[in-house]
Amino acid sequence: MAEYEVQEEWLESLPSLHQIIFLTALSNALTVAGRDSYVPQSEELEHPAHLRQINEIQHRVAACTYELLTNESTESFRRSIAHLVLDQSDQRMLGNMQWAWKRAKENLLRASAHGAVQQ
Repeated sequence: MAEYEVQEEWLESLPSLHQIIFLTALSNALTVAGRDSYVPQSEELEHPAHLRQINEIQHRVAACTYELLTNESTESFRRSIAHLVLDQSDQRMLGNMQWAWKRAKENLLRASAHGAVQQ
């Protein structure tokens, strides 16, 4: 089983509120991952294709979050998020996406541990 399939199962196993919190945290982490595309201390881009791809992923994550909030979400769309984020052929992009996913999971766990999310 591929890692993204394991993460699809994990995401789908969460209660709806936890999915929303995770996706919101993932959205934030993706903006940080996108910064790896910048040329340091300039307005230039070193990896414009990566930034564009991250933006497209960010769009899907935001749409999935919106659908969860409006009770329009489908299991297949929720599952597609893990595949979209974690199934990367470019190693630099994969590293950034794995970092973003891990960071979002850590943020969800931290929120749960601090009582911000009902178990």
